[in-house]
Amino acid sequence: MTSSEIRDDLFERIVAAHGGYYDILRDYQFEGRTFPAFASFHSHGEQYVLVKRAKMWEVETHDYLFFEKADHLSAANLEQEIEFVTSKGLAKVIPGPSHMSSALSLVIVANSADDEALKKAHKARFRKNFKLSLHGWADLRVAVVDLSRASGGRVTFNAAGKGLAKILTSNLALVEQSN
Repeated sequence: MTSSEIRDDLFERIVAAHGGYYDILRDYQFEGRTFPAFASFHSHGEQYVLVKRAKMWEVETHDYLFFEKADHLSAANLEQEIEFVTSKGLAKVIPGPSHMSSALSLVIVANSADDEALKKAHKARFRKNFKLSLHGWADLRVAVVDLSRASGGRVTFNAAGKGLAKILTSNLALVEQSN
């Protein structure tokens, strides 16, 4: 298998792994760009006493996951991707009294990546509070899979993206086994 075929296989496995809980869109066009895949997850919870009109609390959480493929990921390319998600992607977040949090997630599967790009991915930080967090907040989650690293690949993620690492690492191991 060529490196592009391995990347595409891993990419498809990662997107499929999210299919059970996320709504997946392929060739997703957003703000003048086309992403190979986009996934969104929405959760709503509430507590009430005896009748639904006597609501004690209500909470909503959302995850917007932008998937991208790259032959080579440079620090400049990653910076552009992060800028796009934190500026344009932020429009997907609709804050309100019941909104608790939204995650703007970026997953990039690359045949290779610069060391500087991996450092930027690891150090990426973004949080936007809405009305002093009374209407929730939005966080940036970043994960980069670099297939050129030793033993088949390496997953790099920022602090908020730690939850993405498990699914990426397990799918990377499956791709390595099949090759």
